[in-house]
Amino acid sequence: METSSEPLKFELSPYTDRPEKQSPTTGIRGDVGHFGAVVVERCPQYQPLAKGLDTVRLAGPAFPETVFRGKRRSGMPSLFKAGLTLDGRPADLRFNARALRKEDRALRIAYEGREYVYSVEGLGKAKILEREGVRVSMQPGQFVPSAGTGTTGTATGPADAVDLAIAIVLEQVDTDVLTLGGAALSSPFALMQHFSDRAE
Repeated sequence: METSSEPLKFELSPYTDRPEKQSPTTGIRGDVGHFGAVVVERCPQYQPLAKGLDTVRLAGPAFPETVFRGKRRSGMPSLFKAGLTLDGRPADLRFNARALRKEDRALRIAYEGREYVYSVEGLGKAKILEREGVRVSMQPGQFVPSAGTGTTGTATGPADAVDLAIAIVLEQVDTDVLTLGGAALSSPFALMQHFSDRAE
């Protein structure tokens, strides 16, 4: 019987692939302890057919196929008009970009009877995914020239592949709006978003 007292620590490295005659992909990849290999990828180029939405995909033998789609912002999907599916089953996402307190701005994720709270400590700081008994912390890791910044993850409690997939895929999503500074910076964006949503 495996004990869950030891935290699971892992490192994910940034990468960019530029295959000939195909769109480039970028993201993070690495090994997540006994769960093994994981790859998260997105296309940094604007995709005209995607109607302003960007997609991030997470794949790995031990993980559910995880797809996050959201309104393109700073070259990656954002939490606006967002959708998250794991093995084709949708999660429910809720957040309040206008809230002033950090805990009120957190992203709330409901999936298959689980309730998660996802919060960001500040711009460039740790991102935390929590449900009862489980906490996954994602910290900025080493900077890799020409590729970007890696990620150091720590999971405590009986974290499973679903917990880790959600925390890891969100590393390639613009979550700045969950911080007070990011919310202030993105408020004109949020206002434009509000009007464009109403115009559709």
